[in-house]
Amino acid sequence: MSVSESVQDEIKNVSVVTILHGEKEFIPLILHNFQNFNDQENLELIVVDDGSENLMKYFMDTERCMYLHLKNEEKESFMKQIFEGYKQPNKTVLQYEQKRKALPNGFKRDYGCGMSSHDTIFHMNADCIYNPKSIERKLNFMKRTSAECVFCDSTLCYDIYNKELYKTVSPFKIYESTLCHTREFWKRRGFQWSDVTNEGKYFHHDNGIDRKLDNYYDTIQILSIHNMNEYQPVKVELENMKIKIPEMVNEITIDTHPFYTYISELFDEDVTILGINSDFLDNVDTESHWKTHNLTEKWKQTKLAKMVKNIGSEFNVLLYGSKHPAWDLFNHVPFDVIFLETPKNREQMIEIISKCKSHEYISVKGIFLRKEFLEK
Repeated sequence: MSVSESVQDEIKNVSVVTILHGEKEFIPLILHNFQNFNDQENLELIVVDDGSENLMKYFMDTERCMYLHLKNEEKESFMKQIFEGYKQPNKTVLQYEQKRKALPNGFKRDYGCGMSSHDTIFHMNADCIYNPKSIERKLNFMKRTSAECVFCDSTLCYDIYNKELYKTVSPFKIYESTLCHTREFWKRRGFQWSDVTNEGKYFHHDNGIDRKLDNYYDTIQILSIHNMNEYQPVKVELENMKIKIPEMVNEITIDTHPFYTYISELFDEDVTILGINSDFLDNVDTESHWKTHNLTEKWKQTKLAKMVKNIGSEFNVLLYGSKHPAWDLFNHVPFDVIFLETPKNREQMIEIISKCKSHEYISVKGIFLRKEFLEK
């Protein structure tokens, strides 16, 4: 049988795989997208969740749906296997996931594919809006091109606060939220279990017949406080194209700021937090075990490190909200975790932190973590 005939044979039924880390605020959108796809009777939904709470009750009434909640002992066992199979000397990104009691995205996607039953697999991200024809169009493209794997390197974005559309392009030339492939393509290599993010890059590269699809408008990435640091949205002109945003999307509320989640996952005890012109610390209630200080007075580059040291010598977290870059701070004061609150001078700050000579920082999902902290 030729590849073309094989592909046409395989795409009659599709498994839709979604991965979660307990983000139940997006469950209504997951169910809306799944139930809104064309050819509903040919689809099944596989949800893999490594969050702390079992969310089975939200999926019980959905037909052709399998919800898989990974318990702590399962996560520990799987993470042990991942560490044992990881041959690179730098394990800091995996140590970050381990501290969060989370599993890498690569593992969860692979697990979902393994639990699916159909010969074609589509990856539907929890925080995206999908055109009802998204899967159908990808299947037709696979037929036309004899491809075993298709994806997009750009998508639309929708900011739920100002209700505007943007476009974003992946620096890794693939968005997992657009990925569709045959089971045979997956079986050859699968996802790399140790890939915390950007797992699609390794998965599709040099693994068979893959093709990039240019219909970026079929997938709309939601932007909110949960992921603003992960994307570089730009204004987009949509000529002669109507994009419909479901009303339910405007009703999505992120009840818990992601910062609370990150801190509770990374630190078990008291936390010392420094803000530099931080809007966040000015506008939210802090936890009782947080020791906070927000430096809001004017400062000069040559005096900033001294001003910070006058406040304290050790800090767990820095919330940096200044529009001015801090050129010399990080060589004098260590932070376990650094959050950049504002896009202003963001590229400069990323370069400054990355080139810090006194402390090595790694970037994971838009957050900077000190390597020594992760290795404790």
